[in-house]
Amino acid sequence: MLRQRHEVTLAAPITQVFSALLRMLARSRWNPDQMLFEPEPLLRVGQVYVQRLGSVIRRGRVVECLRPVLVTLYESLFDAPCRARLRMRWRLEPLDAESRVLLNVSYELNSPAYLSRRHWTRELDAHCRKLMKALEIRLSQDLAAAYEPDNGHSIGSSTITETKTTAVKGNPSFK
Repeated sequence: MLRQRHEVTLAAPITQVFSALLRMLARSRWNPDQMLFEPEPLLRVGQVYVQRLGSVIRRGRVVECLRPVLVTLYESLFDAPCRARLRMRWRLEPLDAESRVLLNVSYELNSPAYLSRRHWTRELDAHCRKLMKALEIRLSQDLAAAYEPDNGHSIGSSTITETKTTAVKGNPSFK
């Protein structure tokens, strides 16, 4: 079994990083249409997903989810005649003012894929780096949305801003 380890340190609390991780994983793996408007994408142990990207078919399932520290996914990548079986384990560790994200990937290749294992190793390494970068981007988007300045339009009651006006015909007389 071949292994890779990737690590990144992010300047945010572990709960925000975990939420960003779930949003990032949901976008490319399980039903993104349903998840777009939910505050945190639903993640269930045993959940199965299938995705096709070009000639590669990704089938996977959620094996374990311990909020907010651990997510483990088993995936199979099919690119006929090659197949790679992955075990992706995301582990979050709190630090003083930041969080560390560790991604451990264990994978095995079938015979045709093993013949081009350097290619698969490079591809999986590039994919994991891309996932880490996507997590950083998702986290920065979430933090920017949370601290976006309020323009004041939603503050207060709507009855205050509405005025009652009546039309007067002729010359009004004030007494």
